[in-house]
Order: sequence, then C-alpha cells, then structure tokens
Amino acid sequence: MTRVRFGALLAVAAVAFAACGGTTATTAPGGSAAAASPSAGSSDAASPAAGTPKDGGTLVAALPGDISSTDTAFIQDSNSSAVSNQVIEGLVGTKPGTTGDIIPVLAESWTVSDDGLTYTFKLREGVKFHDGTDFNGDAVCANYDRWKNFTGALASGDYSYYYGAVFGGYGADSNMVSCTVNSPTEVAIVLKHPYSSFLLSQTITSFGINSPAALKALDADNPDPTKSGYNTGAKGAMVGTGPFKFSEYVPNDHITVVKNPDYWNKDGIAHLDQVTFKPIADSTATLNALQSGDIDFAFNMNPTDLSTIQSDSNLTAVDRGESCNLFHLAMNQTHKPFDNEKIREAVAYAVNRQALIDTFYGGQAKPAVTWMPAGGLYAKDENLPTYDVEKAKALIAESGVPADQLTFDFWYPSNVSRPYMPDPKGIFQAISSDLEAVGFHPTPQTKPWREGYLKEEATGKYPMWLIGWTCDWAGPDNFLDTALFNYQGDKPSPEFAYKNDELHKTMKDAEAATDDATAKSLWEKAQDMIRADMPTAPMVNSTPPAASAAFVKGFVGSGNLTEILNTVWLDK
Repeated sequence: MTRVRFGALLAVAAVAFAACGGTTATTAPGGSAAAASPSAGSSDAASPAAGTPKDGGTLVAALPGDISSTDTAFIQDSNSSAVSNQVIEGLVGTKPGTTGDIIPVLAESWTVSDDGLTYTFKLREGVKFHDGTDFNGDAVCANYDRWKNFTGALASGDYSYYYGAVFGGYGADSNMVSCTVNSPTEVAIVLKHPYSSFLLSQTITSFGINSPAALKALDADNPDPTKSGYNTGAKGAMVGTGPFKFSEYVPNDHITVVKNPDYWNKDGIAHLDQVTFKPIADSTATLNALQSGDIDFAFNMNPTDLSTIQSDSNLTAVDRGESCNLFHLAMNQTHKPFDNEKIREAVAYAVNRQALIDTFYGGQAKPAVTWMPAGGLYAKDENLPTYDVEKAKALIAESGVPADQLTFDFWYPSNVSRPYMPDPKGIFQAISSDLEAVGFHPTPQTKPWREGYLKEEATGKYPMWLIGWTCDWAGPDNFLDTALFNYQGDKPSPEFAYKNDELHKTMKDAEAATDDATAKSLWEKAQDMIRADMPTAPMVNSTPPAASAAFVKGFVGSGNLTEILNTVWLDK
C-alpha cells in the first residue's frame, strides 16, 4: 500500500518537474485518465458484485469534534474539511482514494510556462454556484485576490493559515504575483518563484472557489471573522459548486448538507439526499452510537475499538491505507526551558513511544522516524531518540538548566479526538508521567479544541502541547514546510518559533527544484538540519480507521481524509 499511495506522488513530482518545460495537463499524472472531478470517482461498492447503488436517504456521520469555520479560507482542521469537501471545489483535486494523483475539477486543463512561473487554467463552462451565480474567471480571481489581500487578523495563523504557509505570506510577501482573467473561461496565476508542488497545494479545501456574491452578502472579509456570517455558518454560508449544498449549522450539535441535483458533473451526482454530520468527541460515545444505530458512519474511530467493530456483523471497518500523518510533542522556543537544545533532546528521549502505541493506538501506529510519515516521498530515517530515561536525565544535567526552571505549562485539547491522537487526555497523562520520571515538572492545562486551543497553539502561546498533522498531500513540503516550519515573509511561524534561515532556504530550493535527484538531496538535507535542532519530538505515524454500518456502501477512503460522499449509498 505504501508504494501505491506514495509512489503515486513520484509520478506527480515527475509531471511537476516536466511542467517547467511547458506541460499541458488534461489527464491525471501517472498516465491514468483523469476523472472529471474528485467527486466522480468510482468505488468498489458500485461494482456489480457489490450491488447497484440506490438513490435516496440520509447518512448520519460522526465527526470527532465540531467544525471551526464555514469559510474554507479559514479552515485548518479535518472536521471542517470533511464537511466543506462535499460542498466546495477547487481548480484541481486529487483522485478519490489517493493523496497525490492530481485531476482536473473546475479547471478542465492547464498549461505551465517554461520557467514554471505561470499556470494558465482553462475553466469549465456552464458551471453554477449553489446560489445560482456563474462560476467563471472573475470568480476564480476574486477568490485568489481575496486571499492574497488579507490583512490584520485575517492574515494570520488564527485564520488563513494555509494561504500564508503555502504562498509564504500576504500582499507583497506572497509568492503569488497575480491572478489574471484572460477570458470568462481562462485565468493565469503567476508566481514569483517556481514551486513544484503548486498544483498539489491547490487541491486542498482552503483553495476552494467560493461564490463571490455569497462572500460579500455575509461579510466574509469583516476584520473580526467572529462577526462574519460566512465564517460562522449563517444561512447562505459555504456556497460552492460541489455535489452537496450547505444547509444548516447548529454549533456543537449538527451540520447538514443536501444533495445538489443540478451538479455540473452528471456522473458525480450524489446518491444520498442528505448528510447530517454530528460532532461526537468521545470515542466510546462514538462506538456506542454506531452500535445502537444513532449514527451510520464514523470518520474517526479509536483504534483500540477496531477488534469490536470487526467482530460485529452489523458494522464495517474502513481501511484508509498507509499512514499519512504525524503526531508530535510540540515545543515553542520562545518559552523556557525549550530555548535550550539539550532540553528538547531530553524530552525526546524521555517519552516511551511504544507504550503509547500499545496503549492508545491498538497497534495501528508505528514510531515516527522523521517529521513526516515513514515511507513518504524523500522521507529519511533520522535515527530519532528512543526511550532512554538515563540519557534524558544526563541531557538535562548537561543543559545547565537548574531544577527550578524545569516547570512549565503542558497543554492538551479537550472535546475532541484526532486521527493521530485518539485519546488526548490519556496520551497527555502518559507523556506527563514519562517527563516527570526524568525530572521535568509539567503543569496540566487544557482548552477545548475549537474554542481556543487551535488558535492559541498556532500563535505561540503554549510552551509544550500535543498536536499533529494529517497530510493534505503526501509530499515532504506539506509536512516540513506548510505544516511545521514555514516562514511568513522573513519570520518563522510563531507556532514553534523555530528560526533557521538556512533550513528555510533549503526547503524553498527543494520546492523549486526541477529534477527529482536535486529535490531528494535537498529534502534529505532539510530533515538532517531539523534533526540537529530537534524543534519538536516526533511520536508516531498512525493508520486511523473509520467505521460504518454494514448497509453503508460506496465510501472511498483516503490517507489524507479527502473523502467525498457522493459515491456513498445506503443498502437498506
């Protein structure tokens, strides 16, 4: 499975490198014919052996927590993405079930200039947004210009994290020079510097095309996004072109999307009439709801419940393939004692990763070997610290940090479980015990995931905390740069406050590389540099299971959790 899922990205990378020679893309990279849209993919359940899909019905699906936003420009979490992926589409997407096979969506084809700086997209004709307005070149550039021109709170990790991370900043700092409307059916996006993963980066929900009319009607660009109806899920929010339409959001209760009978891709029209997403943070409650029939599908199951699901003939476990995530113990270098390299190294030696896997992951995880999934493109085994209490104690002694400075706040999220972190409180307690055993004194702190935790950790307010990343695409840049150690302008992300200008340059050189050998060498060099500084302590790569009632058919799982439900049908 690793070769299939991550090997696909090698083909993508090859196409990206070839793009610098003026490639025209009308088929999916790797030589396979491109699907019309990521929501038009086939599934095993649609084959004659599995039965003929039936139309109608409501799917009740559990999310491991509430959503954070209904404005895709501000979405940073997989709960929100799970909903918005049904509704909002971008110029390009990934083939269902993969993490790196690029396919055309709202752009039916594209060309790339010889210098790798200009991407010209031919747009689909006759597509309408859910509010009845036209999708066209003006709509595309209105979205791209909106993101580039964010200022104040909007231009921060609090909200538009992805644009800043992928494009390197806003306004004059952005790698995007311009988006130009050549005609109603053609736009050109010009970059300052080549970026080999540009097309892959544009497959994520944050770069989905929203109706400009809907954005304006609900004050999407209010300097205080909490006062924007488009961000907070008011009626008329989340207006895209996808197979489902946003209907209703009741915070901490449910989100509803309904079938779009006028979907532009007639082969991708949804079978379901409606999907109701219910936030259920507690994994035991999720299992109970699935067993009792209160929900039909769970996007995230506790791995320790997998054997229970597999032994129940009324339930089905869903395999998403190999891991495409990282769970790590985060530290911020503006907070003592984590400005000391030996202390960070001691933390890494103090934690018993295998015990975490045995206790909380049901064996559905492996110890991390670098800051991305093992087996991923250009991943290098960095010989990370293994559990060694005496080594941790020795490093603390060598650090010169006095015992009375080894006390710090240690944060974990409440009201949520994550694919890479199935039991945040339990994992927190286990890691705290390990840290205490070597001489650290962590002070427990917690905050709800949606109500403050994500925003505060992203802006550097926590000394130590639990966090992770599920890939948007299975490339090294998505982990090492976009997710972790990106710069905005000439400053490092405040999340970890890890300043390493040489690393930043190395990653940018890798992203601009036009051949595979150069890219591989540079990404391996970047991992070596990170290992030398140990800015965070990688813990595990997990393979998070989903589960459903046995009558749910046609679901196509993916390691990056980009899973569109128009192929799903109910056999009952």
